[in-house]
Amino acid sequence: MKMQTTIERRLQKARTTLLLDHPFFGSLLFRLKGRESRSIKTMATDGISLFYNPDFVDTLNAATLCGVLAHEVLHPGLQHHVRRSGRDPKRWNEACDYAINPILLDAGLHLPEGVLVDDRFREMSAEQIYNQLQTEAEQEPGGADDTKEAGGDGATSPFPTPGESGELSAPVTEGGIGQVLDAPVADEETPTAEEHAREWSIAVSQAITLAKQAGKVPAGMERFLDGAAEAAVDWRELLRRAWSETTPADYSWMRPNRRHIWTGLYLPGVVREGVGEVAIAVDCSGSVNSRQLRLFEAEVRSILEGQRPQRVYVLYFDAVVHKVETFEAGQSVSLNPVGGGGTEFGPCFEWLEEHGVRPQTLVFLTDLYGSFPDSEPAYPVLWASTGARRAPFGQVVPMQTA
Repeated sequence: MKMQTTIERRLQKARTTLLLDHPFFGSLLFRLKGRESRSIKTMATDGISLFYNPDFVDTLNAATLCGVLAHEVLHPGLQHHVRRSGRDPKRWNEACDYAINPILLDAGLHLPEGVLVDDRFREMSAEQIYNQLQTEAEQEPGGADDTKEAGGDGATSPFPTPGESGELSAPVTEGGIGQVLDAPVADEETPTAEEHAREWSIAVSQAITLAKQAGKVPAGMERFLDGAAEAAVDWRELLRRAWSETTPADYSWMRPNRRHIWTGLYLPGVVREGVGEVAIAVDCSGSVNSRQLRLFEAEVRSILEGQRPQRVYVLYFDAVVHKVETFEAGQSVSLNPVGGGGTEFGPCFEWLEEHGVRPQTLVFLTDLYGSFPDSEPAYPVLWASTGARRAPFGQVVPMQTA
């Protein structure tokens, strides 16, 4: 009982110290309710509670305790608890730690020895870091992708909450000092993930304002928050929107808009011309990991099921086109990459021209690191990009965060 009282006093003192010396982190920390839990190794948060193991807290000095608390609150501050989207929990936690620890150290906070820090990941979002970690794991001898991850039709189960299992579960990460859990499942008293995200977004804006007034905004924090906001953009919606723009359409009174008929309004509906042939080019140079490939495949399949093109050509390329698969109308498209070398985009355009194929749309899945042809083709080109480069023509749909 005496130790518990001591731990609670230390936590309260650390909260107050953060509020005075680092108001951005300190003001956010008061949104989390402290809850003791010996079933976790260090600390954890689901965006509502701050779970802590008193034995772990007892090992930290005052300065390091402040750093660990700031680390913990930055997880929901960057909405990590609502952004996992079926990713492997342990690797997601590693990626989140790699993303936020440099921010804390740059702000002058102290962290325990051995925490996850790597300059390769500076200013990268947790999603980008996750993809890099997975690519590296796949390239190791015997490496495999995360079989528990969501493809396009499912997701891993959220972490159990104390109310469901009686004991809190958190992924144990080597070098991890504060685990990020999924937001609790919504009910009458618990907000939805979207509401969680909105509430924390408002709280972060207020914390920045408070820190500015005190002249103590963490270095690069606003830029990092902008990057986190970009990471939350739904690439699927961007891809669907860009793809639909390549399909000829017009308005016609022959097909009224059914969404308005029930109100007594008869408005013209959109009539799309039939989609002929579509081409999909998959970069096999190693720039696309298995997770991104599965997600892209699922989304492309969904789009094509709605459009039902006459034929789909899938080109697997790096510096040359290694293989081409053809899918007729109604067949389900599956992607099976081959190859692995440097990247040149020209051979894909050349193959289509040599075989007399003028696609309704040509979609690349690539990181955009490669040589481009000198001229733009006469048909629309979409680049579903896992990297951050620009293309000289066509429309780029960023997939770094997929």
